[in-house]
Amino acid sequence: MVTMRFETVDRRRVRFGMADVEQDRDRREARLISIDGTPQSYVDLLDPANLPFGVTRRIADVVDALPPGAVNALHIGGAAGSLPRYVQHVRRGSDQLLVDVDGAMVDLVHAHLPFPTGITVRVENGLDTVRTARDLDLVVVDASAVGAMPEEFAGAEFHRHVSDALTGSRTLVVNVLDRPGLALTTRLADAITERSGVPLVIADLGLLAGTGPGHVVLVSSEAVLPVAELEARAREASSPASVSLGL
Repeated sequence: MVTMRFETVDRRRVRFGMADVEQDRDRREARLISIDGTPQSYVDLLDPANLPFGVTRRIADVVDALPPGAVNALHIGGAAGSLPRYVQHVRRGSDQLLVDVDGAMVDLVHAHLPFPTGITVRVENGLDTVRTARDLDLVVVDASAVGAMPEEFAGAEFHRHVSDALTGSRTLVVNVLDRPGLALTTRLADAITERSGVPLVIADLGLLAGTGPGHVVLVSSEAVLPVAELEARAREASSPASVSLGL
């Protein structure tokens, strides 16, 4: 991202801080969404497969490894929806719901980055959504701050409802932004293990080395995932990561 050039086109107060919408000067249909100066999402309306954020690319690699065809997916959090836009681009005909508690952020995104057909966006709590959800192939949770996540997403009730909602490949992906020591990641991995078995762990190498905060992607799936291929892609990325079964 350091080589990209942006100019601010909008700024609004949202639930969790001050949000900026910045236009990519080299890709005029692309926008960067930041909150209090921290990048949250990059969306390229002309090329949804353009995913410069390493963690989004890692989750996209997992999606690519699932059985072919359209999916029914629930996304909890995710700012401007880079991932559901990608899924809609590569898996035409998918039916996706994105929920977010931040109505001001949702309004801001709609104003600058309209969603394609097949993606519905609602302002609501993810736990309330998943309680009644059914027949989902994929659930993605992307709702954490550094070392913190809404309590309900780490609890047994949430993971029980996710298990009830999933069918097909029964894939759950949780993006965790954690600190060295991995306290939040460990708690979430334990909750997933209790319900669905030991998850695949894709973790920033810098985080594992203790140099600072970083992302961990936890994956539970009944699909046969190409672990060696995922590991090779993670290690060759601009922000390298490790891949392991469990912590």
